[in-house]
Amino acid sequence: MTNPPSERTLIYAEDLRPEDVRGLETFLNVQLGRVYEEVGETGEASFAMRSLLRLVCDSAGLLYTLLAVERPETWQRAAIVREWQRLRSTAHEFNHCEGYDHDRWWNQVRHFDGSDETAEQDRIRRFTGVGPYPETND
Repeated sequence: MTNPPSERTLIYAEDLRPEDVRGLETFLNVQLGRVYEEVGETGEASFAMRSLLRLVCDSAGLLYTLLAVERPETWQRAAIVREWQRLRSTAHEFNHCEGYDHDRWWNQVRHFDGSDETAEQDRIRRFTGVGPYPETND
């Protein structure tokens, strides 16, 4: 018996590919579709499910667009991280649903790339060294 190929590990948002977004979007649509079948097509729960499905599609669509940008600006880099985390955290809620593939992990990314991570670490060091308030000699 052969083992299935392992999934690629994501460290940074710059490692994301459209296939990663497509896989996560598909997973969410399948899981949300199953829930939608249970709640039916009328009532408040149905309206909420349709809204959630739209939000998943919007987030994925924004990610596809941002991933196509050759040299993303700072706000685009931050949006890539945010939208991936939004989709990933939505998928995480399905950990214990029937049919969930427990071997698949939607990786958390906190930074766009290594320089972004280093810059944040520097900001944290400066903040902890200086503190949020200037010292006063009263």
